[in-house]
Amino acid sequence: MTPRERMLATLGHRRPDRVPIQLGCREEIMERLRRHYGVATNQDVAGVLEADLTRNVSVGHRFEAFERRLAAQPPERVPAGRGADALWLDDRTFEDRWGVRQRYGADGKYVQWMGGPLVETDDLDAFGWPAEGDFVVPEGLAEQVAAHKAAGYWVTGSGPVHPFKQAWHMRGFENFLCDYLANPGWVERIYDRFVEYDVRCCRALAAAGVDMIEFWGDVAMQDRMIVPPDAWRRLDKPAWRTIIDRTRQVDPGVRFFFHSDGDITPIIDDLIEVGFDVLNPLQPECVNPAEIKRRWGDRLTLDGGGSVQRTLPRGRLDDVRREVEFLLTCCAYDGGYVFRASNVVPFDCPTENVVAFYELARDFDLSQLAGPPEVIPEPPCRHVL
Repeated sequence: MTPRERMLATLGHRRPDRVPIQLGCREEIMERLRRHYGVATNQDVAGVLEADLTRNVSVGHRFEAFERRLAAQPPERVPAGRGADALWLDDRTFEDRWGVRQRYGADGKYVQWMGGPLVETDDLDAFGWPAEGDFVVPEGLAEQVAAHKAAGYWVTGSGPVHPFKQAWHMRGFENFLCDYLANPGWVERIYDRFVEYDVRCCRALAAAGVDMIEFWGDVAMQDRMIVPPDAWRRLDKPAWRTIIDRTRQVDPGVRFFFHSDGDITPIIDDLIEVGFDVLNPLQPECVNPAEIKRRWGDRLTLDGGGSVQRTLPRGRLDDVRREVEFLLTCCAYDGGYVFRASNVVPFDCPTENVVAFYELARDFDLSQLAGPPEVIPEPPCRHVL
């Protein structure tokens, strides 16, 4: 099967020739994998591991005020190896087109949120929102998507923003959580802005023929949701319903992917109801992927589940083997499962664990799976100290 055929079978809950594998590793890990396999590129690594490469296309809006500031930025201000599409305030701090400021740590590995344009005001018009006329679709987008599909790739679309995540980035986390409970009308108003923005993006992506549109943003913690589930249903659920319904007016078959770390089990039924097809990342320290498969696996495709908190960084090779066998045995018996770690594989994971994780999945014979396990086991990562 091609990567696209494999994903179509998987999302159709038909058993593919093998489980789809998605690589997601920090560059430090990819560099080590290149050395381990003696290859030159990340694509070569994916080839060795038979990972299912996807192709991504994007649409978006022009932010004229930001672009004017960006054009005036001296080239020497952009730190070596950093993006020139950010406004650099110093060698570690940058601002994006939404006015959100972030700062790299001293080791350059992770960023910290520093501020946003609505931290000191709740006046939504204080920010220069893009208008409908600022929307840009790259020339030849549909032809590009068709060419990717013809080459056997699964095509994803990006450009829309996650309303909850984008709101707190612009407003500040504590401010936004206070708004969420004490001033829900303001939350509805900022969500209306994001929904308008997202509908334009998603409808354009659907018109171009993408297979799936992905949304990445956390709404849960290790042991519960960030906000009360009932409040999420009042505020977030209608926004998602509008985005998905308006998009499927253009293409009823386009798929939607939802990512959130943490325990989001209280809202899985709601995510299915509004139209999400794929749930990621099944963080096994917080949820049991096998239990989610048992309860919702006939209505959702599950994606992820490999522990990046315990097994991959701290486990032995036997722990890695048990984790892979657990995920595939419990989640992949009827399709409906994409194999990957529960987040980007971090730099502190031993190379041998990462190699074993992906090679065991690559070589696993799905035909040996007769059906779901009779007893739902606990995720093996919970026994790795």
